[in-house]
Formats: sequence, C-alpha cells, structure tokens
Amino acid sequence: MEEKEAIKDAFTELAPRYEKVVDNELHKFWGWSYYAFIDNLIYHTPTINGDRILDVATGTGLIPRKLIADKRNANITGIDITLAMLKNAQKITAKEKTDKKIGFTAGDAMLMPFRSNNFDLVMSGLATHHMNVPKLLSEILRVLKEGGRFSLADVGGASIWGSPIFSFFIKILAYIYFFITENKDRAWAEATAVANIYTKEGWQEVLTETGFTDIRITKLESKNIWVPDPLLIQANKPYQIPGEEIK
Repeated sequence: MEEKEAIKDAFTELAPRYEKVVDNELHKFWGWSYYAFIDNLIYHTPTINGDRILDVATGTGLIPRKLIADKRNANITGIDITLAMLKNAQKITAKEKTDKKIGFTAGDAMLMPFRSNNFDLVMSGLATHHMNVPKLLSEILRVLKEGGRFSLADVGGASIWGSPIFSFFIKILAYIYFFITENKDRAWAEATAVANIYTKEGWQEVLTETGFTDIRITKLESKNIWVPDPLLIQANKPYQIPGEEIK
C-alpha cells in the first residue's frame, strides 16, 4: 500500500508536465524520445478493425491518442491509478477532439474493474516497473479474451541486477538521481521500482508461468552501455488455459 501511495503522490505532482519530463529522461538514458518510443510500440502492435483495446497505466493517454492518430479503428479504454493523470489526459483529448473516442477509467491495474474475457488487446508503455508484475500479468490474462494479445514496451534489467548488493546500489542511485532532479516522492517511486524490472529472460519466465504463449521479446537499443536496453514484448492468451475447460 505504501508503494502505491508513493506512486500516486509522485505522479499527481508530475501529471501537468509528465510528457516533457519523461521525454527528457528517455533522451538522457536511452537516446530515445518518449514519442518515438511509443510510436515504435504502436508500429509493432497490429490491430484488427473493431478491437477492444485496453491501455494499462495510460497516464496522459498518449497510447490511445497515437492509436487514433494512426487511424486504428478500435474501441479504446485507458486505465490509471492516478486521478490527476487521467484529468490531464481528458483535457488533452478534449483539446485534440479525440475525447469521444477514448474512455478513461480510474483503477488499480493489479485489480482491474473490468469483467473477464473483455479485451482483444492490452497495451502498456513505461509502466510495468511500477507494479507487481506477476499480479499485473494475471489480471491482464483475466481481462483478455481467449486468443487476445498483449503488447508492451518498458525498461529492461541486466542479469547483474539479480545480485541483492547490486540491486540495492541501483536503488540508492535511482533515489539520489530523482531526489535531485525531481522530488522525494518521485525518488521513492523510482527506487522501489527497481525490484520490478526484469531481464529479457525474466520476462520470458514470468509470462510463461502466467500462461501466455507465442512470447516475442526484442531488445531496443540504448545509447549508453551502462543503461540496459529497453524491451518490446508481445504475447498471446491461449484459446484454452492449461487446466481450464473452454466455456
């Protein structure tokens, strides 16, 4: 609970300037712009006319807005735990006149207020490291229809981060950096997020254990050798979960 509250506090303060701040951070760490990073996710995520799409931790609604700009014919919903982010998303979509094409829901991505087997595609960008990944994936699997797709892009970890000593060192560095550049709430949110950052192999394992199939994981290039490459990940919900009967 403490971690969720820290995240809400951090992103409530960040909401009005979120896209500008994240764009600057991605340029600094990876050499990517935030917008190019999301464009890459959109480009590699095929959709079908009429898809019901859920964007997890939608923030300012950039993924839904990009999907509409790319002329994807879909029913799009964004969910986020931070009300201030959703209010900002609504302001932006109203200004862009896309507000009637996107639905926004306030809620916890690890306990989503959606019925099971509801979405054809779930997407997420730069968010999973702020959540308990196994819980998140279980919820995503639940809300996806059989044969549904999952597509995300997020930070990746290095194998050495599995060392408790090195992981603690990374947490300290993250806290110091974001405390100096932002504030204590953001510093705490990013430091605690280190434990939720997976390697390519770690993602393969946790997705398989959750029940996803057809898993495809690609490393995206980082400009700094000391910053692990971000990851583009896609997977499917099988038509029948092992041990379950098709209803």
